[in-house]
Amino acid sequence: MTSRYGFGMYQQQKPHMHMSPQLQQAIKILQLPTSDLLEFIQSELEDNPFLEAMDGHGGAGLGEDWSRSPRSAAPLDYLAADQGVTLEKHLNEQLRFDSEISGALRKVVDFVIGNLDANGYLDCPPEQIAGELRIALSEVEQALSYVQGLEPAGVGARNLAECLLLQVRRTEGFSPLVVTLITSHLEAVADYHIPKLMRLLHVSQEEIVSAIRFIKTLNPRPGAAYQSRHADYIIPDVLIRIVGDQFVVSVQESAAPRLRVNSNYEGIAKELGRSDESGRYLLAKRSAAAFLLKCLEQRRLTLLRVTRAIVEEQAAFFRGGADHLKPMVLKHIAEKVDLHESTVSRAVAGKYAQTPWGTYELGYFFPSGFNNGQEDAATAERVKAKLREMVEKEAGGAPYSDQQLALLLEGEGIPISRRTVAKYREELGIASSFKRKRAKEQGR
Repeated sequence: MTSRYGFGMYQQQKPHMHMSPQLQQAIKILQLPTSDLLEFIQSELEDNPFLEAMDGHGGAGLGEDWSRSPRSAAPLDYLAADQGVTLEKHLNEQLRFDSEISGALRKVVDFVIGNLDANGYLDCPPEQIAGELRIALSEVEQALSYVQGLEPAGVGARNLAECLLLQVRRTEGFSPLVVTLITSHLEAVADYHIPKLMRLLHVSQEEIVSAIRFIKTLNPRPGAAYQSRHADYIIPDVLIRIVGDQFVVSVQESAAPRLRVNSNYEGIAKELGRSDESGRYLLAKRSAAAFLLKCLEQRRLTLLRVTRAIVEEQAAFFRGGADHLKPMVLKHIAEKVDLHESTVSRAVAGKYAQTPWGTYELGYFFPSGFNNGQEDAATAERVKAKLREMVEKEAGGAPYSDQQLALLLEGEGIPISRRTVAKYREELGIASSFKRKRAKEQGR
C-alpha cells in the first residue's frame, strides 16, 4: 500500500465560540467599578448624540456636570487639590531664608535633600555624593551637618541610632544613659531586656525604665509626617440598611446612572431613513444607545440580585459584625441567583457596599474558611477575634505561646498551624509570649 501526500483545500466543521462586540461590551459594563463606569458613560455621552443624562428632577440624574461639555467646564474644575507640604519642600523653605549660606554649600545641601527617603534618612553614603559631585568628602559632611540642623529633628540621619541621637542632642538636660543605650544597646532596648541592661551598665531598674520611656518619645521616622497624602474616595455601589427586622438593599444612583434617548435625534433619524448616509449613521447610533441602556439596566439588576443573595447568606455579619462572617464561595451565590459563576465574579469585582458596619468590598464577603465543609467553619476574622480573646484572658505570669494558641483553637474545632497563629497575632499587634511576659513582669 502506498501513501500519497499533497496540498489541497478542504472543508471541516469545528465548534467555535465567538464573542460579539455587543457581548463584550455587556461584560465590560458589568465588571466596571463605579468610578470607571462613570468615566465610560461620560465618554459615551460625548460620542453618541442619542444619549443624554436624565436630570436631577427625574430622580436618577447624574448631576449638571454630566450634561456639560469639557469646553464649557469651569477652569477651576481642572485645578488639583493641594497635597500638603512635602519634606523636600519643607527643608527647601528653611534653606531659602538662610541668606548667609554660600552658593557652593547650597548646591551640596540641595543634593543631600534630594537624596532623603520618605522617612527623612539619607539614601546614599556621603562618599558616593562626593564622587558624583567631584568634591571633597569634608564638603559633603559639612552639607549633611547643615541638613541635620534643620527641622524636623532627626532628618538627614544615616541610620536609626543617628536619627534618635540627633533628637536627643536638641533636648536640654538629657541623661548620658540615654546616649549610651541608643549608641550601644538599641536592640536590648527594643526587646525591653531590663535585667541584662542593669548588669551591663550597673544602673538601677528605675534609671533604665526612665531612659527607655524617654527614648520611646523620640520619632524614628521624622520625615513621615511630610509624606504626600492622596485622598482616595470610594463610591459605594450598593447600600445595605436594616429597617426593623428586614434588610433593605438598594443600588446607589451614582452606581446605576440613568440615561435616555434624545427624542429630537430620534425624529431626525426616522425622517432621513436608511437610504441616506446620515440616516444610516444616526440609526446605528440609535441602536448603540439602546443597547447601552439595556446593558446598564442589566448591570443594575445583576448587582442587586447578587447583593441580596450575599446579605441573605451573611445575615449574621450584617446583624453582629465581622466576627460573624462565615466562609462562602462564589459558586454558592451563583447557584442561588441562577447565574454563571464568572458572572457573579464580574458583578462583585471592584464593587463596594455601604453597610451598618462600614464600607466593604463585595469580595470581602467571600472569605475562605478553616474546617471547610463543616457547619462551624470559621473565617480569618473570627479566628483573630478568638485569638484576641484568648490573649486577654491568659494568666499574667504564663502567656500562651503560638503553639499553645494553635492547640487551643484546634480544641474549639479550628485546625490552624502555629505559623498562621503567629501571622494573625502580628496583624493584631499582639507581642510574642516572651515580650508579653517580660512586659507584665516589669509592670507595663
